[in-house]
Amino acid sequence: MKAKLKATALAATRRGGLMRLARRLTGRRLRILCYHGIALADEHRFRGGLFMHPDTFAERMRWLKAADYPVLPLGEALERLGAGTLPRGATVLTFDDGWKGTYRHAFPVLHELGFPATLYVTSYYAVKQTQVFNVTTRYLFWRAERDRLDLAAVDPYLRGEADLRGAMARDEAADRVIRFGREHYDAPGRQALLRRLGEALGIDVPALEEQGVFRLVSGEEVAAAASDGIDIQLHSHRHNLAPFDRQTLTREIEDNRAALAAWIPKRLEHFCYPGGLYERSLWPTLQALGITSATTCITGLNTARTSRLELRRLLDDENLTLDDIEAEMSGLQDLRRGLVGALRRGGAAT
Repeated sequence: MKAKLKATALAATRRGGLMRLARRLTGRRLRILCYHGIALADEHRFRGGLFMHPDTFAERMRWLKAADYPVLPLGEALERLGAGTLPRGATVLTFDDGWKGTYRHAFPVLHELGFPATLYVTSYYAVKQTQVFNVTTRYLFWRAERDRLDLAAVDPYLRGEADLRGAMARDEAADRVIRFGREHYDAPGRQALLRRLGEALGIDVPALEEQGVFRLVSGEEVAAAASDGIDIQLHSHRHNLAPFDRQTLTREIEDNRAALAAWIPKRLEHFCYPGGLYERSLWPTLQALGITSATTCITGLNTARTSRLELRRLLDDENLTLDDIEAEMSGLQDLRRGLVGALRRGGAAT
């Protein structure tokens, strides 16, 4: 019911011309769209916020072209934002993590439409070429068609029986396996653990591996994407910056740079905060490391006054409708957020 009411409201807003007006009012603000993975199998049903169906993504990009939003490379867009020379509705496309589905399904669509894009690659699993352990583990428990699991069948050092009745129970069982795998195994060992877990749950993990499900791009694919015009940039090595301190941040970016430098000879100066997590106190460290921009998961558009180390993005995913994205891209939602924020500040001051 809530989704239906929202769709009705957005349709009325469009008919009333508010989206056209919002687009004119916010025309000089920079839109940065954020995508994560494109599904190779049924990942979009498992985590619609993380994986998008290929057809949904293609529809989004063709709408973007038809709606006449100019798509610019990230570096050029930031320079022109500062200089005040952005074309109206200027948009940047960014992809986080470096999932294989992005390489296989998203990049051909971008090539067809002539859209530049930035790929922020987290390099640990790109180097290891094993499945991303925590995501794959949760997927296997999500997909399992049974109520209980003898954990000793997965690993002799795991004890007890896991209750798989309900989403919360499955998440708890997944948490236990994830902790165990991280504490006791390296990347190849965790991949073997995933195969045993799949066998115990009746799921063919080797077939998923062969498809590339839950795997990141290889070095060869990174190099091929770069040669085809994709801007490869930094996303940390291990996709984890906790705890927030200078040493951890420095190590993560240096390790990330070293891994990517083996595949692409270019300057890496743009960064995406893993999980959108960051602290402003570490901005001097980023600047010392030669980082000139950093994207967040804060929803919104960017103006010339927006810090280049706190860039807003519009997160698109399988759970959103085209109407939702149009409302964000038009600037209508950004104006609404600004109005709500002003009213709250005014109320707090009285």
